[in-house]
Parts: sequence; structure tokens; C-alpha cells
Amino acid sequence: MKKKLFCALLALMLCAGLALAEGSAPGDSSARKFALRFEEGFRLSLPEGWVSYPIEDDVIRYALGDGASRYMYVLIQDSPYDGFDALRAAIDEREDCGKTSPLDLNGQPFAAFIVPGLNASGCATVLDGQALTFLFTPQDDSDYMLTVAEIMASFKL
Repeated sequence: MKKKLFCALLALMLCAGLALAEGSAPGDSSARKFALRFEEGFRLSLPEGWVSYPIEDDVIRYALGDGASRYMYVLIQDSPYDGFDALRAAIDEREDCGKTSPLDLNGQPFAAFIVPGLNASGCATVLDGQALTFLFTPQDDSDYMLTVAEIMASFKL
């Protein structure tokens, strides 16, 4: 009897989780996304209403955000690293970054990390001989970090 009750409860929780995973109701602007294709050959889905900020920097290629307080920076530079493992080791050696965690985003390996001094989280990879880094701030905004997870899960080449 206990086993049947446990299975029924588990099935109910799974169904409730699937219903919640369906997303927000139509008309809820937080559920709307748009795909942005970058000239470097990748695509991300970003929340509708995000804007691009003009930036003149050799490493920071794009600055995007919600127009208020949430920002995403895309850094691209020639990679001095011989592959992903070397990039990850270099991040782990930095004193200003937390230790990396590996991510697989649609077949592309990324190293996730936190930069406490910048109140930022990021992830980096080596793509076509370049170090590609996404930096998100503020890292202490838990709602934004959920959005960041959705943005990064949408990464496609």
C-alpha cells in the first residue's frame, strides 16, 4: 500500500512539474523570447525587450541588457589556449574567479564560473580559435540567474 501511495504521489509531482514547465500564460511578457544571431556563428534566445549598448572595446564585442539593471557581455578574443581544457585550467588558476564547473550547451563545452569582485557569473569556451566568454551581472539577482540559465541553454552554433 505504501509503495502504491508513493508511486501515485511521485506521478502527481511529475505531472505538476510538467504543467509548471509549460511556461507562463500567453500574454505574459516574461515568457517571450527572440533569437539573436551573432556574426561569429552562434545564436542565443534573449528576453524580449533587451537592448544592445554601444561599446568600443577590443575584447568586449557586445553589451546587451534589459535596459535597466541586468547586463550580458560577450567577450571574444584570439585564444592563447590549446583547446577547452587549457582554457578551463587557466580560469581555475585565476584568483579573481571561482573554480569552474563544466557545462555542455548543445554539444559545445563551456566552463561556468563566478567573479565575486564583479558580482558576475560567466561561462567560456574555445570556438574557432577564439576564446568566447559570456559575462552576466548582477550575479546576486537570483531571478536573473534563472534567466541566464535559459539564455545559455539556448546557445546554438
